[in-house]
Amino acid sequence: MARNFYKAKCNECGNEQVIFSRASTSVECLVCGTVIAKPTGGQAELNAEIIEHLEVE
Repeated sequence: MARNFYKAKCNECGNEQVIFSRASTSVECLVCGTVIAKPTGGQAELNAEIIEHLEVE
């Protein structure tokens, strides 16, 4: 089963970081602390620009 990750860019400060597409906890930007992903029980709700879709098998 493939695991999907996103390389996301924070809308507030422009920091880029890799996040899991189905995050089960809130994910904060490592630079400014803004919440960039919220859990929804499925795909995470993103507050960031997706730069790249990464798939790990």
